[in-house]
Order: sequence, then C-alpha cells, then structure tokens
Amino acid sequence: MRNRNLVRRLLVGLAAFAIFNVPIAAASNGPPPDAKFTTEGSVAHPSARTIPWWSFGYTDPTNGVPYQISMVGSDPRGGGSTTVPTEVIPLKFNFVAGNQDMSILDDYGGRFPGFRATAQTATFDGGSKVAETLASPIFSTYKYPTDLGGDHGVQYGDAFMRAQFNKIGSSYHVKLGQPTVFPTVTISVPQNQGVAYYRPAGALAGTINSSWFSSQIDNLMTSMHVDSQTLVIFLTDNVLLYLGNYLRCCVLGYHGATSSSNTNGNGNVQTFIYAGYGDPHDYPGFDLRGNADPTEGVSDIHGLSHEVAEWLDDPFANNVVQPWITPTAPFYGCAGLLETGDPVVGVWFPLSGNPDPAAGKVWHPEDEVFLSWFARNGEPAGLGPWSSYYTFMGPRTVAIGGDYASWAQLPATC
Repeated sequence: MRNRNLVRRLLVGLAAFAIFNVPIAAASNGPPPDAKFTTEGSVAHPSARTIPWWSFGYTDPTNGVPYQISMVGSDPRGGGSTTVPTEVIPLKFNFVAGNQDMSILDDYGGRFPGFRATAQTATFDGGSKVAETLASPIFSTYKYPTDLGGDHGVQYGDAFMRAQFNKIGSSYHVKLGQPTVFPTVTISVPQNQGVAYYRPAGALAGTINSSWFSSQIDNLMTSMHVDSQTLVIFLTDNVLLYLGNYLRCCVLGYHGATSSSNTNGNGNVQTFIYAGYGDPHDYPGFDLRGNADPTEGVSDIHGLSHEVAEWLDDPFANNVVQPWITPTAPFYGCAGLLETGDPVVGVWFPLSGNPDPAAGKVWHPEDEVFLSWFARNGEPAGLGPWSSYYTFMGPRTVAIGGDYASWAQLPATC
C-alpha cells in the first residue's frame, strides 16, 4: 500500500508543451500560435527510489546566484552509460458529440474568420501509434546531421545530451530502454470535460480539459502500480488539452514527477511523460511543408521529443534557473525553469523514416536549448556544449532569422 503525494501544478511548476492562441502578428516567423507544453508537478528526491540521476551546481555569472541542477543518467565527465527502463501506456479516448457549446471557437479567436466547429463522435487510440513511436528516433537509433554534431547510432535524447556536454562519439550515453508496452487503457470522456472537432487546418482532434485529464493520469499511476525506477510514457493519438475553455488550447504534452511512500516509510519518486502523437494538419503552418518552414514542425513525435529532452534535463520538474524570456516563445512569458524545449517550440529538423506521406515521410524532432544558455555560460568546466551555439540545431535555428537570430546570444532577463 502506498500513500501518494501528488505535487501537481498545471502551468505553475508544470513542464508542458503547449501552444496557445495569440494574435497573428505575434506568431509571424514563429511557432504555431496555439500549441504549448507545460510541466506537471515537482518533488524533493535526495534519497528516493527513482530513475538514475546526478546533480551539480553552478553560479550564474550575470547575477551571482548559485543554482542546483539534477539530470537523468550520470555525470558526463565520468563517461558512463545509463539505460533507463521505460514503460509505454497507450490511452484510447472515446468522445461523444452531445450538447457541447462550441461557439467560443467561432472564428478561432479571430485567426480564422468564418470558422465554425461542430462536435464529433470519435475515438483516438494511442495504441495505433505505438509501432511508429518505437520505430522513431525516440527509441530507435539514427544518424544525425553534421551541423548538429553528426552523431550516429543513437536515440534522439541521447544525441541531444551528448551534444549538450561535448560527448559526441564518446562512451557517455543516456538511453531509453526498449519499452514494456502495456495494454491500451480505454477512457470515455464526459461531454462536459472534452470534445472532438475538426480543427481549422483540417485534422480531427480530441480536446480534453487539462485538469480532468491529469486526474486520469494520477489515477492510472496509482492503480497500475508502475515502478518508480522506470520512466512512464502515456501515449495518445492526437489528443490535446485545453485550460478551462476550448479556446485556451492546446497542451500537446507534459512531464512531471510524483512522490509516494510505502508502509515501511521508503520514499518513491515516479517520473512520467504524457505526449500526443501529432497529426500533420493540427496546425495551419504545417501546410507550408513545400516551403520547409523550420518553425512549424508540430507533427508525429515532435511533442514526445520535446518532453523526453526536458525530462532528461529536468526529470523532477524543479531545476530553477535565472528567469528567461525569448521572443521565439512569447506565450511562456517570464519563465524560471530549465525546460529545454519551451523556448524553441515548433522548431524542427528532418530525420527520414516516417511512414506517413502526409508528414513528408520524415520525423519532426524538436530543437532543444543547451544548459549553457540557461546558465548564461556559467556551467561547470567540462559541461559545456560541443559548439559555440546555444541549441541542438545551432546554426540552423539562428539562420531562420527574425526573432530566431537571437539564438546567437544569451537570453534576456525578466
């Protein structure tokens, strides 16, 4: 028997990928204007039974404040290799068209004059996306572009960590174990907690009240008795979350941690991820695929790649850094956590192998921000990145221009 202490704060201490509705001008040369990620809970962990982790401290040279950071795996300076056991729990959501009032979506916040949403009866089965997810760079090994370090034979998260700490080609690794896939869990969504509809770009998506969704995740982690020494990934098929009303959408993923204790007082900290497998027509910008828009990659594994990288760099959702703000992700405002994907939401690079023709038969993993940017170049010796750039995509992100040219510099304070 365990007593679970869920330290959950959706959007306040919650590491999530989301994109929310903003005026069109604010979205110019930027990420999809209504998608975002967030974090879900933070916990203390010094002596807990949990995933492998290590920690270090640094003093930010721009404000003189010391910060303590925890990450998954082992200290890169030791050259060790870590494989984290992983469990995938597919979620199948059933939506019913009823008396939902969809009028708040009329014109979609002024962005799509004439748009009208109609509730649909639909099912979204995360189990149908397990095979693609396992074949993707999240779990399978790939070769990475030369200007991203040219790493090869590694998973996406491992490639990011090795580039972040200048360990490309070394014995240092942080891998996800080939996952145990649980039977699909079917959940019926009450009419007052969610609705399915065709989005302005054409995709049929399921949307769920974020607080109700989080309670379902909490219940599942309790009832399924998942092992706290594993990473648990809850996988959905194009299910998005909204905050309070349909227009305050959409959270595409989050990561977090929960704490619990058993009858003999030993503590456990469970880390987990939720991510929706994205449809290439959830967001209008994806239809610019012929122009290879580098900021509109919210498709397939983009959300999961975001959350895996953030889990690696901030597994317990409590890595506080000097607050930062960036024009490339204005919807996050002034943020104070080491969340590697938030500043570059939507920025992607192609890796071949995606079986979906609508996605151009390429995967859309996200760019990620290195520790050095958050630390204002104050990271300890031996923990700097492989290049002088501040993101995984480095020169590609800077070359986008406009607000993205700022990625050649350290963040603004706020």
